[in-house]
Amino acid sequence: MAACEQVMNVLNTIVPFACVAARDNSGLVVGDPAVNVDAVLMAVDLTEAVIEEAIRLGCGMIVTHHHIMGKGVKRITPDTFEGRAVSALTRNNIALVVCHNNLDFLTHGTADTLMRAAGAASSRPLYEGYAFLATTPAEVNAASIPVPEGEGIDPDLEAGFGRVGPLSVPCTLIELIKRLEGTVTGPVNVVGADDRFIQTIAVQVGAGERSDLDRAKLCGAELLISGDVRHDNRLYAAEIGMCLLDFCHYEVELPGILSLMSRLKQALDQGGYNVQVILSRAEAPVRHMVMPGTPDLDKYGL
Repeated sequence: MAACEQVMNVLNTIVPFACVAARDNSGLVVGDPAVNVDAVLMAVDLTEAVIEEAIRLGCGMIVTHHHIMGKGVKRITPDTFEGRAVSALTRNNIALVVCHNNLDFLTHGTADTLMRAAGAASSRPLYEGYAFLATTPAEVNAASIPVPEGEGIDPDLEAGFGRVGPLSVPCTLIELIKRLEGTVTGPVNVVGADDRFIQTIAVQVGAGERSDLDRAKLCGAELLISGDVRHDNRLYAAEIGMCLLDFCHYEVELPGILSLMSRLKQALDQGGYNVQVILSRAEAPVRHMVMPGTPDLDKYGL
């Protein structure tokens, strides 16, 4: 067992909570720092199914990647998801901790985990500073994203918005897709020929934009790995000669949560804390099905 604050301190050595953009809502979002934690439930998203799972398993903390209450919530009432969620968490003494920008920015986070899985052992930030996440003068003028110093924080941690770097062993696009098997699941939209030779890759998880494709190409990458890319931007990738792997948002960020889970378990064990770390098995609200791949032309009289 450990206090919520103690688990937070351990998390802070892995993904420092100060390493976020000003508008981000990471850290302890709901809960009492003094509450006791026997088990931590890890999930990409907070859903009512995840909360019910945490209650059933006796978890005193939920750690998610995506935050809630980031858009000016004014009321906590049962007629909204966020109202029901906060009430249920509070009623059951469950703390909600969010690792959003910090998990996206930092070494071994969402982007870096995919870079390493693809075979890029070393990489650099895709963008200088906070790029289009900047909302303050300091962020607008920042040439890099600072990593805070503190007890237990790895001095070699690096932060950046997106990642880009060379493959240790260059390969074809289809070979790189096979490298990602077991790391990323679910459907993927592919732009580029299977035999396209890839030497440098970029990763920008979340919602990939045209600007990410342009930036990746400017940095010398032949491939961008991302998620939630709009159809017109997939076509744009083909127009400019960029390869693209466009995964679903949840699936492309789950590897970052799994990486964090592994490091949190190890750090808690090393610290002598008897706290379980559990991956959520709650069914996600969005599921994927594969429709038949060939149109039935008879339906159109063709």
